[in-house]
Amino acid sequence: MDRKFGIEMEIVGIDRQTALQALRAIGVSVQDEDYNHVTRAHWKLVSDASVYSGFEVVSPILRGEAGLEEARAVATALDDAGATANRSCGLHVHFDARDLSAGDIRTIVRRYARHEAEIDAFMPQSRRRNNSTYCRMVADFLDARFENARTIEEMVSMQPGRYFKINLQSFPRYGTVEFRQHSGTVNAAKVVSWVRFLGDFIEACKSLNAPADAPAIGHPELRGVQAALATMFTESRVVQLDAMCERFNWLPHTGRAAITRLRRA
Repeated sequence: MDRKFGIEMEIVGIDRQTALQALRAIGVSVQDEDYNHVTRAHWKLVSDASVYSGFEVVSPILRGEAGLEEARAVATALDDAGATANRSCGLHVHFDARDLSAGDIRTIVRRYARHEAEIDAFMPQSRRRNNSTYCRMVADFLDARFENARTIEEMVSMQPGRYFKINLQSFPRYGTVEFRQHSGTVNAAKVVSWVRFLGDFIEACKSLNAPADAPAIGHPELRGVQAALATMFTESRVVQLDAMCERFNWLPHTGRAAITRLRRA
């Protein structure tokens, strides 16, 4: 993963001074600050009214694998210091979205809504469906107006607030898309796995909107569907029909017909 991101970890169980000492002990630059939404070059501890008897640990801009390792180290240090999370806590992840088109953003929202029940299944009950007022269902604002929006700004204006599992309201100010669904945690494996999952999800959505005539990397002699299929088979020797249908927005019979044509070619 190479995309820029930032995390907000809502925690309880320890005070700020303990958190400062734990993070500074592993060489992390961190400051205790008043409540703010300013992006810093260092980690910061800030209050959060939605967290009962706790506070929020906010990262600077992180990037790719190095950023994941830094997030892992911070989560581990907080865990070792005695930090925990309760039902009021969440793990929020911002991803840099300035390279994404309106079509990419629409696909991200649409696919998340399509698979929302599956994503809910690996969350605790408190973070499923509309059980939390701070991360409501994406499907609740995915309507015809959103589908017909031509710009990201129009999509942002059609989302009634930021308390959804995908928050677009951060885009005008920070150029990011925020994912708010994950429950609070200081389990480093959960933090890293969730960020990596979301990063892969974004890249998969972005690839769905790639120009059909663009040559696939590693297959310059092929174009369009043939090039994209060649890339899929390079990444995995076995590609299921439903994966092809999702990639190209095919119905099953269209996918089978395309495979038949490719075999003949």
